[in-house]
Amino acid sequence: MTCMAKPDMAKSGTAQAAIAHPRLSVPLPAEVAITDMDNGIVPGRRDGETTWLGGNQRYVVCAFYTPNYSEQVERLKLSLERLGINYHLKAYERRVTWEATTRIKPQFVAESLARFAPLDVLYIDADGYLHDVPKFFDTVSTDVALLFAPVQRRGKHYLSIAAGTLYIRNSEGGRRFAAAWARQDSAASPLTLDEDMIYMAVPEIEGVTFTALPRAYSKIFDAAGPAPVIEHFQASRGQFKLGRLVRRSRRLG
Repeated sequence: MTCMAKPDMAKSGTAQAAIAHPRLSVPLPAEVAITDMDNGIVPGRRDGETTWLGGNQRYVVCAFYTPNYSEQVERLKLSLERLGINYHLKAYERRVTWEATTRIKPQFVAESLARFAPLDVLYIDADGYLHDVPKFFDTVSTDVALLFAPVQRRGKHYLSIAAGTLYIRNSEGGRRFAAAWARQDSAASPLTLDEDMIYMAVPEIEGVTFTALPRAYSKIFDAAGPAPVIEHFQASRGQFKLGRLVRRSRRLG
């Protein structure tokens, strides 16, 4: 891979095989290496990926996207660059359905934890946008932080989870959560979503600790609530969803 560097630091313009990072215990592989250039940082690139680790956070923001989300992920990238936050963005081909495509998320998160250890992973959906530095994550001491939303149905109260913003520490519990989550793909039905897979993984994650995420860190753009730190623009509303079609057919039938 070719990576830019200061002219007086690299005669050939070719990056070294690895480069040190202040929070990583091992050198970065060449494909995610970063170099200083004219007081700036050049993202490491390879096909379908862009990675920048020039921030001093204990985490890296990770997002995956498919070609139809390229515009949204570019907006996310600009917000991260403006705030100087580590990021890793990876492109995937779309699966057969939107539901199946969401199930890429658990495996992507598990792989990111392994790849960027000991950094934690802050997963954000590709249509997200950061308005400010997410300082809350500097205080998280549990294995996982995600949004729990109260839901009332037929007079009963439930907790619904949302995984558009998801913080996973690179702890034993965090890695165990991600691995159990990813394993549920083999038991998924055609209508299963990534968030459904978290419920499915519960029997395998005893002892994993959780923090309830403030609503401002997973704020839907048109929903009432506090001013957002991380805002989600719900690009999926414009996607064809098999589950929506099935529900509509059942109502008509």
